[in-house]
Amino acid sequence: MRKVIAVDRTFLRSKYGGVLLSAVAQDAENHIFSVAFCVVDSECDASYRYFFEQLRNFVLDTPELCIISDRHQSIRKMVSIVFPLAHYGCCMRHLGENIRNNFHNASVVYHFYKAAKAYNIDVFSDHFNRIRDLVPQATTHLERVGFHRWSKAFFLENRYNIMTTNIAESINSIFLDEREYLITALFDATNRRFAEKFHERCMKFINAPTIFVPSIEKDIAKNINLGNKLLVHQTVNYKYIVTGQDEVATVDLLAKSCTCKVFDIDKISCPHVMAAL
Repeated sequence: MRKVIAVDRTFLRSKYGGVLLSAVAQDAENHIFSVAFCVVDSECDASYRYFFEQLRNFVLDTPELCIISDRHQSIRKMVSIVFPLAHYGCCMRHLGENIRNNFHNASVVYHFYKAAKAYNIDVFSDHFNRIRDLVPQATTHLERVGFHRWSKAFFLENRYNIMTTNIAESINSIFLDEREYLITALFDATNRRFAEKFHERCMKFINAPTIFVPSIEKDIAKNINLGNKLLVHQTVNYKYIVTGQDEVATVDLLAKSCTCKVFDIDKISCPHVMAAL
């Protein structure tokens, strides 16, 4: 499991009401799976505190852990209390919609998403300065939220490519019919659905002929081909300057780092690293 957990909720439709809280993660193949779920009366500090305390029983509180949500105040507050070592990030899509609704400028939204997804600070700054030129109030709002909450380039640990809570919302969308069930029936249906999925995936990969999962194999093959077109100059032991395609990157194989930051953040060898190997 990647150490990135998306937290979301969905409102139940049975006669008793309630809210289904869920914590969702991804595996290396980008498959979505539920880490924890529970039913509470309503969204409040007490509900999220209980939920996160149960989650902490089997998810360690470490600096490498990232918890992302839609900036709900109770989630943000309880993450800081129950998971003080973890890093909290906000959903890029929810923040983008907030920007759209508040400032009504499509160009600002475009540059916001480009800035949020940028791997390095220079690219981030280019797009953020464009936002400042268009609507200065939008940059004030984003600065108040904190770059480290929504920007890939500034995030303090690693959220890989998980910039939104879409993975949690995808899980919730699977259980549209089950939202009308009573709690015991809801949990039975949820456990059964996930058991079927886990078995299906296990059978698919138990005899897989590749070292890595298929999606990573494809990325590696693509980056090898791109790396073959680049020029490599060794500077000192295990450090290389890679040039080509109007870009210059410095690769440090021992530090597992590249100045393009794709290798650092996604943890998959970028074309520059492939060229240096």
